[in-house]
Amino acid sequence: MDKKFFMEKEYKLKAEPFQEIVATELLLESWVDREKQRNEWNDLIVKAIDSKSNFLSFVIGDYGMGKTMSLLKIIEDSKKHKEIFPIYLNFLGEQKQKNPGIDFIQKIFKSIDFEELYIKKGNKFFTDSPSETKSVYEKILYGKDKIKKLALYFLRGEVRPNQSQLRELGIVRKIDDIEVAKEYLTDFLYLLKCSGFSTLLLAIDEFEYLFSLVSKANQSIYLALLRGLYDLTIQKPKANSFANILFFIAVSDDGWNRMQVLEKKEVSIGGPINPLMRRVKSKLTLKALSKENAEKLIEKRLSLNRIGGKFENKPLIPFTNDFVDYVYKLTRGRPSDIIRRCDDVLDVGLEAKIKRLTGNFAKQVFEKRGFTY
Repeated sequence: MDKKFFMEKEYKLKAEPFQEIVATELLLESWVDREKQRNEWNDLIVKAIDSKSNFLSFVIGDYGMGKTMSLLKIIEDSKKHKEIFPIYLNFLGEQKQKNPGIDFIQKIFKSIDFEELYIKKGNKFFTDSPSETKSVYEKILYGKDKIKKLALYFLRGEVRPNQSQLRELGIVRKIDDIEVAKEYLTDFLYLLKCSGFSTLLLAIDEFEYLFSLVSKANQSIYLALLRGLYDLTIQKPKANSFANILFFIAVSDDGWNRMQVLEKKEVSIGGPINPLMRRVKSKLTLKALSKENAEKLIEKRLSLNRIGGKFENKPLIPFTNDFVDYVYKLTRGRPSDIIRRCDDVLDVGLEAKIKRLTGNFAKQVFEKRGFTY
């Protein structure tokens, strides 16, 4: 362990920030359409709150169709319910993982804001539980700064404690086995329930990217892990003492198709994907916007005052019907492309003091930027 890193790194109980998401609030304010899918996920959220069961849903869509925005909207909607503890996980840019299943669970721990938890020190978990995990959680929540820091970094996999530090933590085992990692996650679900939360919501973005970090032979690890997490507390005594888990997992059309092909292959030979797919409660499919909804998004995005960082009541520059036609043909109704192209042409239009955005003006802007229909 790098002692200098451990001593100098800033201590914080809060979760890692969403550094990979730029201007999240502005992104969410660009929301149009998807109300059918929104109703479906809100129904699932309500069901999860009122149930002891876990729920698994896939958000399916090609690149740029709004999977990330949908996950963030799910997080936003879930915060209306005090019983939900939401976590957003984005695996894009992750480095090659030494222990894929353990790294996945520790990614969850890195995203947990422990300051949101209020658990009385005299809670029976800390007095009755024989599990050594209680010692780590007790130190994270109530320990003094140095031991609190050690316990938190140990849980997140950011340090590997030596024997002396293990004794300080009051434990024997390191988290170098998937079953040990699951034990810590299980007890976190217990702590959530003790803190008044009924459901842990995991919004998982760029799930497919994980497959690029391991060999084909090891890709089934993540599918088996999801099934294992889904079943985590089912066999536990007093299962209603634990918060349940609501999964929303974003995958591309291609990724979903590959999973279905694998599912068919495994019918005769067995494997992890068939049991996992039987647990899927819903599939939220994101398609290209209709022209009508694309125009709504164009109008919304052209109303963004980026200097003030807010949306105005009307577009900063009026636009013509042929502007809508051109942008729609150019982007084929893909929301992320519409947002990007509207931002491009609005920047140039404001600088050039254009009075009206036309299809011809947009074409000139995009040709200079190497993006044409």
